[in-house]
Amino acid sequence: MADDEHGAPIPPEGLGERGLRLWTDTVAELDMDPDELVLLEEACRLADELDDMGVVLANSELVSKGSRGQPVANPLLREIRGHRLALSRVLRQLGATRPGEDDVERLTPSQRGRKAAFARHHGARSLAPVREIPRVGDVS
Repeated sequence: MADDEHGAPIPPEGLGERGLRLWTDTVAELDMDPDELVLLEEACRLADELDDMGVVLANSELVSKGSRGQPVANPLLREIRGHRLALSRVLRQLGATRPGEDDVERLTPSQRGRKAAFARHHGARSLAPVREIPRVGDVS
């Protein structure tokens, strides 16, 4: 991906308002490798799709008739839930969100793998602290 005059990666074409905001805020806070930029683009597109589905859902009924006439939830609700989960996972993978409590240790996927392998092979012995990645909004 190309960089702008300030060295920040240029946002992908076609992002909506929310996706563009996620892109610019994230690249401003985190130094990202090319593979992470691919994940970030995916997160931005998921965020935009969520906005689009929200608009459609707002103009739809929450309950419709199923194949036997029974009331069923609008299928878009399930799709939105899936998109939210996918977005959360991608952002967590990027290290751009906090997985839970503020005191929860934040590790990259490779750091988590190393930690899990160490625990499997060495039992309950504690690990040396692993370098945390910066969080969006943290000040250095």
